[in-house]
Amino acid sequence: MKKLILFLLLTIPFLANAQSTVSPDTVCYQSTGSVYTVTNDPNNTYTWTVASPGVLVSGQGTNSITVNWNGSSAGMINNGVTVFPTNQFGCVGPTVTMNVFVLNIVPVVTPLDMCFNEPCVTLIGTPIGGTWSGVGITGNQFCSSVSGPGNFTATYTYSLGGCTFTGTGVITVYPLPIITPISHN
Repeated sequence: MKKLILFLLLTIPFLANAQSTVSPDTVCYQSTGSVYTVTNDPNNTYTWTVASPGVLVSGQGTNSITVNWNGSSAGMINNGVTVFPTNQFGCVGPTVTMNVFVLNIVPVVTPLDMCFNEPCVTLIGTPIGGTWSGVGITGNQFCSSVSGPGNFTATYTYSLGGCTFTGTGVITVYPLPIITPISHN
């Protein structure tokens, strides 16, 4: 029994200062205003660190901060956000860390060339599952009889995990050749 009590007395202070990691938080590429929060204890001040290129915008010292990730490349940022509390007696609590994954999807739109008044065509965009908008577009169809001749922008929007990504492509509609009536001499 004495050995168990000695073990617990030696282990508990170590566990109290251990670092815990919550992983990962997913943020949208070029996002601003991501809020991170821990439970508030009014007797504590909170020291936050945000890994570069994230920028801590507001909240240092409180239990909640706002971070801009708009300078970040896509991918994992290990230890993206860390925080530790300090109480009114100057005692420092354990550090909590969160990895941050910056999600970026680049939709690809297949360009389209066609002649005026051809039948409507299905637009192609990846990843599959997005929505289309633009002149002459209804659903996922482009109709040159609606747009008329010219260059048009097809906008393809894809959403995942609360993030929205947009790609564009050019649709070129060529005018039909003009011919005069047949004449007889």
